[in-house]
Amino acid sequence: MLRAACFAFVTFAAVGAQAQVVKIIVPTPPGGGTDGFFRVVGKEAEPFLQQNVMVENVPGAGGTIGVAKLTNSKPDGLTLAGIWSSPLTATPHTLKATPYSTTDYIPVIELSHTPYVMCVDAKFPAASGADLVAELKKNPDKYTFGNDGIGGTGQLSAARVYKALGVKVRDVPFKGAGETLTNFLGGHVDIYVGSPAPILPSVASGKSKCLVVTSAERLPALPGAASLKDLGIPGEETMLWRAILVPKGTPPETVAKLEAAFEKAMSTPATKAYVEKAGEIVQIRKGAELRRMLETEYASLGAVAKGLNLQAQ
Repeated sequence: MLRAACFAFVTFAAVGAQAQVVKIIVPTPPGGGTDGFFRVVGKEAEPFLQQNVMVENVPGAGGTIGVAKLTNSKPDGLTLAGIWSSPLTATPHTLKATPYSTTDYIPVIELSHTPYVMCVDAKFPAASGADLVAELKKNPDKYTFGNDGIGGTGQLSAARVYKALGVKVRDVPFKGAGETLTNFLGGHVDIYVGSPAPILPSVASGKSKCLVVTSAERLPALPGAASLKDLGIPGEETMLWRAILVPKGTPPETVAKLEAAFEKAMSTPATKAYVEKAGEIVQIRKGAELRRMLETEYASLGAVAKGLNLQAQ
């Protein structure tokens, strides 16, 4: 009887542990590229974690509100953040006070990367990247570009390209690629600057056209879009990447479990299909290599923000 009771308790405890839900904080509104990415990858990670995964959208302040919520969470492996580059390496340079430091989180694994894209309405008077540059040069400050927020990687990537090309375009920041897309499709801004995934359906339908990518090389998903090498400024490359974070103090064995699960999730057919369709590229970096990448990009984007004279908000 006692043995049966003990067995029942152990079984119940094991089921209870497996039933705990892993929450991924995504610091953007629903509908953008980062949101869609982590919904797919989170679902694909469930068999490897042996736990259910849910996404909680916590947008605002260039992604820093969501990351701050992550850093204040219990370091038990049940609360993660699924982020893009801005909240860690870009936005802090244009905020008077970021509510976390680089020691408040542990970067677990980078999963993918892709350039930002610059897209316009199908009727816009430009058919190529060179045409777009010429049109912008002829009309300084006439056109607007929507982006992922003040001091975000999207804003910095576009601003550094426009500066290098000697063109002037007015900046309209939003809370993420989803909001940027909505306003672009509604005719409130002239140029969409964001991740490829949200805009690709509009491109496929013929309503929009993407003319420039912010990478040195062309993007296979948008072969007609000019690269920065095509425009003569390959050194101005800025990539958008996605990664998993956990709060500081998370046990190493828990970090290792999450790292392994999400790396396996990136190899499933569903994830591969999503990444290809979204115009992204699988990019696995972890541990010291990932930390070095973050430190290098933080320094380089800080220099960009300073060079563009972006003011702290």
